[in-house]
Parts: sequence; C-alpha cells; structure tokens
Amino acid sequence: MRHPRLTRLLDYLYPPSCHHCDTPTQDGRYLCKKCTSDSARVKPPFCDRCGEGYDGTIDSPFLCPNCQHLDFSFLFARAALRNTHANHQLVVDFKYLKKFYLANELALFCKETMESDRRFSELPSPVLIPVPLHWRRKWHRGFNQAAEISRQLERHTHIPTRNALSRTRNTKTQTRLGRSDRLKNLEGAFRFSKLDPHFKSVILVDDVFTTGSTATACAEVLKKHAPQLENIVVLTALRG
Repeated sequence: MRHPRLTRLLDYLYPPSCHHCDTPTQDGRYLCKKCTSDSARVKPPFCDRCGEGYDGTIDSPFLCPNCQHLDFSFLFARAALRNTHANHQLVVDFKYLKKFYLANELALFCKETMESDRRFSELPSPVLIPVPLHWRRKWHRGFNQAAEISRQLERHTHIPTRNALSRTRNTKTQTRLGRSDRLKNLEGAFRFSKLDPHFKSVILVDDVFTTGSTATACAEVLKKHAPQLENIVVLTALRG
C-alpha cells in the first residue's frame, strides 16, 4: 500500500490525470470526481439473482425472466457498472492495454457496490477469490485482471484474497458463445487448490459478468471441495 506522503510527493512530481478527460487528479486517483460521478452504476431495480439492471419502478425483490429458468451454483451476482461505452472502455483499457492503475478504480466501484447491498455485509467469514486465468493466457496478457481487482479490493475492504482456484485448460474465448456452449467450454476447466476451513463465504471476483457460466463453473468446484462454505456470491466490475 502506497504511503500517503509518497502519494502526495509523486502527485507533485508526476501529477496523474483522469483516464477519461485528462483533468488533473489527486491522491493517486485516475478518474476525476466528475467522471467518477458520471460512471453509470447498476442501481435498483435489478434482478435479485444475476444483478441485471432494469428501467422502471419495481419496489420488491424480483427475478428476471432469464433467471426464472436457470439454476446457478451461486447465491447472487452483483456488478458495479452498467455496460456503457465509457465503462466498457475502462475495462478494455485495463484488461487489454495493460493500464494496471485502473484496477484500483474498478475495485473502488466494487467496494461501493458492496457497501450499498446489505447482502454482502451479512456474509459470514468472507474471502475474496479471483476467477483464475490459464497460465498461457496470463503469460500472454501479463497479469490476471480478476486477481488485480481482488487485490485492490482487499486493500480497501480488509477482506482477504485467496487464490483457491486454478485453470487447468486454456479454453477458447467465450465472447461469441451462448450460455450452453459456454458451460460446455468450461467443463473441467477449474481445479481447487486449498482454502482455510474458517472461511464460510466466498466472493468470486471478476472483471465482467455476462451469462454467469464462468461463475457457475467456479462455484461448482468450490462447493464440491469446500463443503464448509455457506454462501458463494459473485462481484464484478462490469455487467456485460
């Protein structure tokens, strides 16, 4: 964690600027207050299971039409940001252009989501587990985006991060696959390593939630090998 005095010194010598508008920023941030405020969040009403946002007025918890016919292996999923052009570009720049400093901005959006949804505060003995990358993809990309977000989120929430899962197969990209094909693509793709038995809840961390197939595959492995877990939930920066 960067010391506040060092942050102020670096800001003085090399003032950071907003990733979106180039406005000078402070305290090591890379989004200015206006662009942070303007970033569209996933706000109520949203599906109680997958977290997809809906327009209009819905005053009570509900399941969207998709979730009424699906059986997820996790309790619920929440995403911090809506899939607007600016938010999508933020994740793309972080993930593919190696703008590592954006991990902290995305983690802060995730922290905000956790604070706004009481279900997170009700989780007993939680641990953050990032969705893993296959070593070949991690080597090619240079980092695991989920792990970077999780590490920053740990710094802000003091919930520990554990790399309890690994990816055993370098699956093909899922961008153009539907949910059923995604699930087939992920069969046997994840392996459990270890997890301290005192952890009772898992918050799976990833950059984007689309169909929930990756989270489901990870949750199934965790349920099989860590029977002490009472809850498995999902937290992502962006809703795909």
